[in-house]
Amino acid sequence: MYLKKTVHYLIVLTILVVLVPLSFAADINSSNLTGKWAIGTIEQKCSDTNSEFFTFEPDGTFKARRNSTVEATGFYQVDQGFVSLNFISSIGFFKDIRAELKMYEGTYSQFRVTLLPFNVSDDRFEAFGLLGDQVNKGIAIKCD
Repeated sequence: MYLKKTVHYLIVLTILVVLVPLSFAADINSSNLTGKWAIGTIEQKCSDTNSEFFTFEPDGTFKARRNSTVEATGFYQVDQGFVSLNFISSIGFFKDIRAELKMYEGTYSQFRVTLLPFNVSDDRFEAFGLLGDQVNKGIAIKCD
């Protein structure tokens, strides 16, 4: 148990130490993050309605949609190259696992994700997402 937690923390620490310089150089800010993005673990297409889309508004709010259904909403903040997302969602909304989670419909939860963007351009970026002790890599493609 302790070994597993230690390994997770070492992975997160290693990623932070390696990616912090990259994320500061990434030059992501609220103005270039504003808009609609196709998000995934592999590169998504803006024309694919099955893609997961995040829309970041200039007022610091966002919505996550899949198949034209809002699955999550929340607030975001960009600070020194990091993007903090404060999600509000019901896990009962996730269509790919909806049958198993039907009992959670109407139950809402709040959780935070920190993104460490790198390889940033005007219409694309990659990022590591940190949620608790989980680390996932994703790709975002600007759709508008």
